[in-house]
Amino acid sequence: MMSTEERVRILSKAKPNSWVAFSNDESKLLAYGDSYAETVQAAQNLGESEPVIVKTPDNWGSRVF
Repeated sequence: MMSTEERVRILSKAKPNSWVAFSNDESKLLAYGDSYAETVQAAQNLGESEPVIVKTPDNWGSRVF
């Protein structure tokens, strides 16, 4: 599993209000996408049948890490 710092770095670089796919064991980034379906499909195309999908917020300003 990747560190919390690495996950925050990846998520903070993602486009606001988008989706991010990680491997099932959460050890690597697989894909970014504008929709849930697009992101799941991209992860599945890379061989991950059960990706972990995270939605990024519209604005990180109100989030505390």
